[in-house]
Amino acid sequence: MRMIIIYAMTLFHLAPGDSARVTGFRGGHGIRRNLNQLGIHIGDVVHLAGRGAFRGPVLIDVHGVRVALGRGVAHHVLVERMPVPGESSSDA
Repeated sequence: MRMIIIYAMTLFHLAPGDSARVTGFRGGHGIRRNLNQLGIHIGDVVHLAGRGAFRGPVLIDVHGVRVALGRGVAHHVLVERMPVPGESSSDA
C-alpha cells in the first residue's frame, strides 16, 4: 500500500503581513461552525496582522475586523497564499 502525503498551508504558516484566501478547514462540524461565527468562511481573504508574544494567538483581519485565533485553531484553517503586488510568481 502506498501512502500519499499532501502538504497544505495553514493560517499558522503565514508570515505577518501576508494575505491568503481560505480554502477549507481541517476538523469537524464544530470547528467550521465556530470559525463561521467569527466571520471566517471558505473563499474569504484574510490578512495576518501579527502574532501574540510568547506563543500567543494569531491576529488576522477579515472583513475589516481583527480576530484573534489560538495557534491550535490557526492550524485548522487551510489557506492559499496570495501573491504580493510586484512579487514574481516564478520560482526561478
